[in-house]
Amino acid sequence: MTGSPVLPMRPMTVGELLDAAAALLRTRWRSLLGLSLAFAFVEQIFMTLLRWATIEDVRPQYYNELYGDGSLLWLWITVGLTSEIAIISLLSAPAARAAATIATGGDVDALPPTGLTGGQWKRAAAFAGLLTVFGGVAAALFFLPWFAVFSIFGLAVPVLMVDRLSPWASWWRSAGLARRSGGRTVSTLLLAYGVWLIIRLAVTCGFIMLVQFSFLDFTTVLVDNYLIALAVVYVVVNTACYAMLGCVAAVTHLEARIRSEGLDIAIDRMRARDEPIVLTAPEGR
Repeated sequence: MTGSPVLPMRPMTVGELLDAAAALLRTRWRSLLGLSLAFAFVEQIFMTLLRWATIEDVRPQYYNELYGDGSLLWLWITVGLTSEIAIISLLSAPAARAAATIATGGDVDALPPTGLTGGQWKRAAAFAGLLTVFGGVAAALFFLPWFAVFSIFGLAVPVLMVDRLSPWASWWRSAGLARRSGGRTVSTLLLAYGVWLIIRLAVTCGFIMLVQFSFLDFTTVLVDNYLIALAVVYVVVNTACYAMLGCVAAVTHLEARIRSEGLDIAIDRMRARDEPIVLTAPEGR
């Protein structure tokens, strides 16, 4: 029977799937966390500059307000969601290659240090860029459409890396896997993202409470220090969460193929026939 302690090649419960994603992250933690840290650091540089430039307008002016200028708050959220879908999509590429290597019985330590070759990174970056554009437009449309783009097309980059299809076919195959799984891939990605979102909200609310109870002095002089401290915490939290979400997408992709296409059975048959194990999608054979 195919499978490994890291990635059981069988239908899994949601809890088992998240455990497998965490196990996948542990096998490539240096590479994935290193990339995630770099992306999260660059993201927070731009987000902090945006917050510095607009904080006085976004901050509530009266005690009964949640925020000041709503249009600038909308800009914060739009930019944040756009950067998030870009980073998660990029990280799902090396995570998918690692998951595919494990599924075929290969050695993940033999992969390039960053998980992909230069050519694979170019393909992943170009495709993630396309997904980022759609995600950015969806985020600007009152945010809710962003969740549809993220969850329905969130497996497109893993499909591109593993299933050996064209970019156009990879885009629609992600939606096809969501349909054939009865929305299971959608709910799994949204659940994983929701957990991360709760953590982010807890961190943000914690900082706001510290300010309101005067544990931190939120004055004009110290506002920059506050934003820097918040950015540092976001970098730490996002580094772990982005890498984990990339692994969730990678594992969810393979698990969806096991459920809907019998990928585990196909791999067992290739091994029994002593054939090279390939993970090409049925429509690509």
